[in-house]
Amino acid sequence: MINDRHIVFENEWLAVRDSGELPEIAFHSSVYYLTEDVNGPRLRLSEKERKQLLEAAKWRYHDIILRDIRPENKGKSFYRGIRRCMQNWQRFKMFHRRHKVELLSLQKEAAQALKFFLETEIDGGTFSSESVNCSYQELLSFACELGLSRQELPENLEMCFLSERG
Repeated sequence: MINDRHIVFENEWLAVRDSGELPEIAFHSSVYYLTEDVNGPRLRLSEKERKQLLEAAKWRYHDIILRDIRPENKGKSFYRGIRRCMQNWQRFKMFHRRHKVELLSLQKEAAQALKFFLETEIDGGTFSSESVNCSYQELLSFACELGLSRQELPENLEMCFLSERG
């Protein structure tokens, strides 16, 4: 039974870890399936197992937040742009509040990734409304939420928005 339990739990952990755009829903679905679903194994999850599922969801948020602010992903079929990154960040913050998962390391990593992304876009002359698909004010607000000051962002960022949109 322990081996079966391990396999069932691992399958659910993988389902959460690779869950797509809504990791928190995958987390709750897995907990429900594992513990309450009449077709599920009706396990009693240990605190450690519950934390493992939360960590799987947290790492999925990590992936989908950084996915859309990594220059190498631009132009790929799964790339959604900064607006989607901002939406996923908001979802992650709510997940963090509800489940008390650690936030600071992802916040710092996302801040550095955003800064690098913008520098790469501007320095490479590839700044476009497809990749930076938000307003200048929305971008500044997001950067601030991640802990970046305006001074840490590329100097000519606002001009890129004006020339792109104007």
